[in-house]
Amino acid sequence: MEKKPFFGRVLLTAGIMLSGVSLLTCCCSSEPSIDMPTEVKAYYEKDFVSADEKDAFSAYFDLSNGIIEAYKTNAGAEQLMKQTVNRLTSGENCTVYSMADDQIETLDLKQTALYNKIVDASSYQRQMAPIEKTLSQIVAESKSSLLVTDFEEYTPDKRIQHASFAAPYFQKWLQAGKDITFFVFNYKEGKVDKHLYFVVFDNKQHNLLKLVRESMGGSIPNGEFTLSPDAYSCTTEYPSATKGGNYHMADGMLDIVTNVNEDGTGNCYTNYGEGERVEYYPIGDVWQNILANAKGAAEEGNDPVFTDLWRNLFFDFSCQDSYIIKKLDVRVTNVQKDFDSFLANKLFATDKEAYFAQYESEELLPEHKGTAPIAEIKDMFVLDQDLFDETFQATAGKKTELGVKFSTNFTGTPVGAEDTDLLRIDVVIAESEPNLSPRLEELFSFNGNNNLKDAIAVTLQNSNPRGTIIYTYFVKLAE
Repeated sequence: MEKKPFFGRVLLTAGIMLSGVSLLTCCCSSEPSIDMPTEVKAYYEKDFVSADEKDAFSAYFDLSNGIIEAYKTNAGAEQLMKQTVNRLTSGENCTVYSMADDQIETLDLKQTALYNKIVDASSYQRQMAPIEKTLSQIVAESKSSLLVTDFEEYTPDKRIQHASFAAPYFQKWLQAGKDITFFVFNYKEGKVDKHLYFVVFDNKQHNLLKLVRESMGGSIPNGEFTLSPDAYSCTTEYPSATKGGNYHMADGMLDIVTNVNEDGTGNCYTNYGEGERVEYYPIGDVWQNILANAKGAAEEGNDPVFTDLWRNLFFDFSCQDSYIIKKLDVRVTNVQKDFDSFLANKLFATDKEAYFAQYESEELLPEHKGTAPIAEIKDMFVLDQDLFDETFQATAGKKTELGVKFSTNFTGTPVGAEDTDLLRIDVVIAESEPNLSPRLEELFSFNGNNNLKDAIAVTLQNSNPRGTIIYTYFVKLAE
């Protein structure tokens, strides 16, 4: 395939050879006509539902009879309840509710007054906390919430509900890209062993979860469980804020393989910040030359010897409460046409005159109305499985390094893409299985009632993250 020229960045062969690698230098043009880092981020985010980032919470307290015994017999539960009440109600951003007599009622109380009501035995003269109604309200409002209950739901004829009634609500919360954390406290009601649950329904910012954790102090739960298809945090160890996970020489300065623009201005490498799982790499050469550079840099004598196009990305896979990750994979797609369609559609929505001038059309063209075809590119990149296995084993999953390297089948010509096309490289979960260990029974069953254990098991089976994306690189020849 003919290698198309690109403009705006001039590549000069410097005449320096490092174990067979030609060192390329670049100079940068003026600001590009398209702010690629910004537009790539907007394109990436269009497929996600934005999480509620407001620091507004709800708190629901089960005041049905018997719950008071949890605070009497487990000092940790009583302490956490007191501290969370104080923290949550110290401002105006938390709405508090009581649950009893099949009713959800607003409690217009704060701090000490609320704490006194919750620990007052006279507050627990009623029955039938409406747990399912509360779950429905939490999911409908989509607001981070704390639910304190024993999960004993009653049917209208006052029989304990044994069905897994919570499963649909758990699944809807997870499907919205959020997660649920259970803090479990053991207690006795008479001679019966029971559990009290502090359940945190939160978004990925985890502001409520952080608040609850900070409230614990010396209060140690008898168990903790994270219900989530994505309970994995990630970090990077890159040379600097303006440099990425691409190959660099030992001094951290030179990228002699892909020659990514890392000058920190204009159309340059962009890491979008802590918690973001997407990066943009404007590469400085065509793929055939990059493959040759990689082979040269892999020779002995280079410092370091080249192994991967991208690495120094670390995931903490140690939290396997919900799922056991068995295998990751790399999926490569050519998104150039879809990206162009996205930009045109956005321009039409924001500046029709500019759209008319650029496309000589007074209406949105058919190819700009929806998503353009996205072609998968085979045999270009693969996960560095050895790196994954070694670091997973060495750190018990806590600091597992991900690396992306060329497929041994790649010849330098992407099948289904031009050198100038925008490529999306996704690290995806290839194999995962629900963790249905005996721990579910230990934490979520008591007094012959398995409704909560069954609800969590059903949720795990129906929300398997297999095929989901955990990290994304966008790569394009710089212009």
